[in-house]
Amino acid sequence: MRNLTKPAIAAAALGAAAALLFAGTAQAATTVGSGHVDVLAIAYDDTANRLDLDVAFANGSHAEPADVLFDVHSGHQVTTSSAQSCRWDAGANWVLPRTQATGKIWAGWNTDGLDRTDFGGGVQAELVSYTAPAGGHLAVYDSTTGTPRLHTDPACGAGAIAITESHHHPTWLFTEPGTYTLTMRLSGTHAVDGPVTSDQVTYTFDVG
Repeated sequence: MRNLTKPAIAAAALGAAAALLFAGTAQAATTVGSGHVDVLAIAYDDTANRLDLDVAFANGSHAEPADVLFDVHSGHQVTTSSAQSCRWDAGANWVLPRTQATGKIWAGWNTDGLDRTDFGGGVQAELVSYTAPAGGHLAVYDSTTGTPRLHTDPACGAGAIAITESHHHPTWLFTEPGTYTLTMRLSGTHAVDGPVTSDQVTYTFDVG
């Protein structure tokens, strides 16, 4: 058996500590509380025949959804006098607006990483599962038309987003404060490769 000298042991310990430090840094979450962000940044890997889903920032960088925390802080809170079915509740709601506003998250999606014509015009982003605070729901809708694009209540009939735009910013609305997690998966049919999907990814929104 090879014996280690004291200097070698010390060096090994230092290296291990450094490895842990860098590992912790790599796993640290990025918190987003304002500004432009494409929550659903969609791409296609034509080597692996797989769709990819991550988060894209205004500076061109990307992150895995699991490494991002969306901070829907009190600056997003609005109060409505009455409820609107499949959109908002009466009272306090927390809104990510469809137009950019100082101090608020401007959340959207893009398909910059694929050619939509290869997929017949678009792909589906399916809500596989979600968690929410008691009574809480997420509604994603186009404010100009009122059309729901996604809703966590199955009764609203919007369990998947048909993504046909190259870049789009709808309204995102949360009805209760607390933590929401959304597990999403992409699917589509490629003109050459046939039916393809992405891995499931989970997004976390801290509301209130």
